Amino acid sequence: MEHSYTEREIAAKLEIPPSTVHYWLTKREPTKKTGRHRKTDERTDQLILRTSESDPFLPATVIKRQLGLPCSSETVRRRLKEQGLKNRAVATKPFLKEIHRKKRLDFAMYYINYGLHNWFETIFSDEKIFSSSGFGHIRVWRPDGERFKQKYMNSKNQSGRFSIAVWICIGVINRIHLITQKSLNTQYYVRNILTPILGEIEETDSYTFMHDLSPIHTSKYTKAWLINHGINVLWNWPPKGADLNPVENVWAEIERRISNRSPANKTELWEIVRDTFQELTGVYIVNLIQSMPNRMKLVIENDGLFTRY
Repeated sequence: MEHSYTEREIAAKLEIPPSTVHYWLTKREPTKKTGRHRKTDERTDQLILRTSESDPFLPATVIKRQLGLPCSSETVRRRLKEQGLKNRAVATKPFLKEIHRKKRLDFAMYYINYGLHNWFETIFSDEKIFSSSGFGHIRVWRPDGERFKQKYMNSKNQSGRFSIAVWICIGVINRIHLITQKSLNTQYYVRNILTPILGEIEETDSYTFMHDLSPIHTSKYTKAWLINHGINVLWNWPPKGADLNPVENVWAEIERRISNRSPANKTELWEIVRDTFQELTGVYIVNLIQSMPNRMKLVIENDGLFTRY
């Protein structure tokens, strides 16, 4: 007659804890998963992924229609998310031509060893138009960490109708100016912006002034004024160099902070922008300028293409 062993007897014979014996004797076969049947097979999942990768701007509804899928658009979205893609607002940058890429790369190569102390002796400047109403966001399917990869970006038309024009500078001095003239020209730029603001700095102070390649900045009149006043200008600033200018980050921060505001008129909009700029801390500005060596490094690594800045 076959002997029936207790759990303790088995444990003693095998020299293992009784609890281990109990676990394995009572362990059941895993139950079969229940739930809804998966509506797409592996081949369809790969087809959805390839279609999105070929055009990341396609909405799930269009992918479903193009492939003639019997599943819902929500199923298409789930399959893309399963592949690590997320539906994000598209990053907007100006269109980058080959000549722009080369000049950006040349600039970064020239300034790669510029030295942080030199960047801290630079005045960075820029103009921007603010509006009480913005544009809608285009969305794109992309993986995390690839916001500024060329294929996931949108080239924007830089025209539009806005409310106020603002000029700021950061670095050696931090100033903001409301451009009161309807159309900014060379005479206004020199008389109302450069003269009073750069005039605040003692002649003995050593600094370099940065502005972009706007025709107003590069006109003979502006260049002559800068030379006559002994102002050193950062050499060889490239076209399409917004991501190299820390002022662009200031603009983005101001826009982020005022995004939920609803100014009633131009005066109120100006006050909101001005006050928000003045609330920015010195530490924030310092951190932006400290990023300049890394900006040069990233441009070189990207072979002149846009950086995450």
